Amino acid sequence: MASVLQTLFSLPPFQERYSTAAQQHWETCCESLPANCLDCQMHKIADGLLSGRYSRPRSTDPPNTASSDSSRTNAVTHDPPAPVFQEGIRPVSFKALIGKGHEEFATMRQQDSEEFFTHLLTVLRRDSKKKNQPLDGAPTEIFAFGMEQRLQCTDCKGVRYRVDNQDVLSIPVPARVTGRDADNKIRYEDVAFKECLDLVTGVEGLEYNCPKCQKIVVATR
Repeated sequence: MASVLQTLFSLPPFQERYSTAAQQHWETCCESLPANCLDCQMHKIADGLLSGRYSRPRSTDPPNTASSDSSRTNAVTHDPPAPVFQEGIRPVSFKALIGKGHEEFATMRQQDSEEFFTHLLTVLRRDSKKKNQPLDGAPTEIFAFGMEQRLQCTDCKGVRYRVDNQDVLSIPVPARVTGRDADNKIRYEDVAFKECLDLVTGVEGLEYNCPKCQKIVVATR
């Protein structure tokens, strides 16, 4: 969830939709509880990630107290260097609302980022439709594209086309082992991105029940 949200809010359309327009939404929100409003929760996430208020190192001293005890450790000035952690934000209300009714995302189990990404887009689009907001220009639509499939019968040479609407393209990455390194870990050959795309968009043969030939034939897709 964290990686998906950080990626989304690094994109200008999401920043403009949920950060710039936050005040306007809060003045007109009709939900009695912000925890039940998806827009409120998205605005809160935008504020948490983009305002900068949560990106400062936390203090190890009690508030308004100057420590003179030399035995205490200050996480900012510790030498040798020690990790300095931020307080961060815990989007509990957001996670509860997004995962509500979903058997996987309603739990605390580790989630797949691609599955969460597609689920979040679905929830945002459903919410926009419920509020009669047009999808044209919505930040979710920057991911939308069409994947065209061309199917040709090798007997009659007839061709059929189909376009599938998608937000994500999963590409296979060939794993070619080249040996092992000094730590005995498996080393893999570098793979060009174009090779991965060619595996998705290349030609493959498959069995096909051709409506024109009225029989099962081999077709190319």
